[in-house]
Amino acid sequence: MKHHNIFWGGVLVVIGILLLLSRLDVFSIDWWAIGRLWPFLLVFWGVSILPVNGMYKVAATLVLAGAFVLVYLNMPERERKTKDFNISYEWDEDDTTGTSTGQLFTEPWEDGVDESSLRLNAAAGAFRLGGTTGELIVGKEEGNHARYNYKVERTGNKANITIREEGGRRQPRNRSSDFSIMLNPQPMWKFRFDIGAADFDFDLKEFRVSNVDIDAGASSIKLKIGDKQPETRIGINAGASSIYIEIPENAGCVLTGSTVLSSRDLNGFDKISKGKYQTPGFDEAEQKIYVKVDAAVSSFEIRRVAN
Repeated sequence: MKHHNIFWGGVLVVIGILLLLSRLDVFSIDWWAIGRLWPFLLVFWGVSILPVNGMYKVAATLVLAGAFVLVYLNMPERERKTKDFNISYEWDEDDTTGTSTGQLFTEPWEDGVDESSLRLNAAAGAFRLGGTTGELIVGKEEGNHARYNYKVERTGNKANITIREEGGRRQPRNRSSDFSIMLNPQPMWKFRFDIGAADFDFDLKEFRVSNVDIDAGASSIKLKIGDKQPETRIGINAGASSIYIEIPENAGCVLTGSTVLSSRDLNGFDKISKGKYQTPGFDEAEQKIYVKVDAAVSSFEIRRVAN
């Protein structure tokens, strides 16, 4: 039997066993970390085709496997465990009697973090973001909805947070979810929300916000921006939605985009051209907010309020 076939057969067996144990929740595999180690595949492949004795190949493979495990175990931890409470569902073919379930996420604050980003991917639900905390983030989800994976990647003075809804889980028909988030006000924040039909209520007045990107289905979106950041860019791509944005009265604002509106409230804005509106004195304003909306909205309002 060719050593080449033995080598790659063994690799497939090991990968299959790891995947099976991961799916059975025997242990958790950080696929992001493994993905960063893909050059090891080239090294293993090179070893398999070297014109040397088969025993040397086996020895080299074992050494490489040990090196792979050592590097993997010493990579920066990116996935944080979640605290689950009352994770159970009960329903039948005709009705749902799901008990209340939820998750509590926390990530400790570390000095030296100047920039942070938060990305949330979910199917549907009610999402509330507001309030400050001494931690980097505190997130709480309640309802008979899905569970979420929570990951943090720290690089230098940056912390990137990803909250993603788990896939592949059978859901009750009458599913609902309430997700609330509190953040640390010290770093500058960037937000990316990819969510289906949802109810958004994001009060960001206490935070330095540089970017907010929302990609949503039919939604109700309420967004409040404070005066902590000199320049903020907001992008909204949504289906049939109700959109309300609150900004400081003294901030300059430009609104652009392609929207189909049934009602519009843009008091304090001048129409510059088709699809572009701007507040008077925009160029002289110390704080500038750029809003781009691509949506078929049932109502749209930008309200300027005193700080």
